[in-house]
Amino acid sequence: MQNTFFRFEFKYPVPYSLIPSIESDFMNMGFEKDSPSLLDGFYYVSSIYFDTPTLSDYSDKAGGFLNRKKVRARIYGQEIQQINPDSPTIWLEIKEKHDMMIHKRRVAITPAEWAGLLESRNFAYDKILSRLKNPEDSIFSEFVYLIACEARKPYVVVQYKRRAMHYYSEKKPVRVTLDYDIRAEKNSSFCKTPSEDVSHDMAIIELKFKEALPWPVKFVIEKYNLRRDAYSKYAKSVDAVRRLYPISR
Repeated sequence: MQNTFFRFEFKYPVPYSLIPSIESDFMNMGFEKDSPSLLDGFYYVSSIYFDTPTLSDYSDKAGGFLNRKKVRARIYGQEIQQINPDSPTIWLEIKEKHDMMIHKRRVAITPAEWAGLLESRNFAYDKILSRLKNPEDSIFSEFVYLIACEARKPYVVVQYKRRAMHYYSEKKPVRVTLDYDIRAEKNSSFCKTPSEDVSHDMAIIELKFKEALPWPVKFVIEKYNLRRDAYSKYAKSVDAVRRLYPISR
């Protein structure tokens, strides 16, 4: 799997009730599901977001800054659970946004290595670094640097269901993800399913591409009168958990 991405990401909030129709339209126009063997056609995406003591990443989003970043650990595939040796690969990701362009870098580690990092053991860092090759070692070092030098701590766990598909025509490959049932919890580990409803019967369509959108995507956008939005699952999740854990005054 790729470790570095440069691409555009356009987001469109829609009522969840429209997802079956939109997915059907994409499939009828030549899209293929990413993982057709998955149960009910979806998989879980579970993330722990690391932020600074002043929640600078959240504040940058709230302030509408053009240059923003997110630092997170992510599991793709199964529903969130207590980390154990049988758990899926854990991806350490740094995602930066420059106006409309996304630059994402990531490196995979094992659940055991993840546990060592959470305990801040220096030998865990050295052991992981010793097995990585370029560019993974640089990405891992950058992730650890951001955690250590910016005093970042795990702030919120976010989990949602994802239906994904892709389309390729000439030089216009595009991936479409349909994310729904977004839930959050103020937590620092992958230990239980988040309980706070973030999406409230809404879903998020994300269009991920490098050049131009192909005609099937434009057709669906026009058919359903989709309106692009600077939607942030992390920011929405922070808002949700803050209602349960308000900041002391």
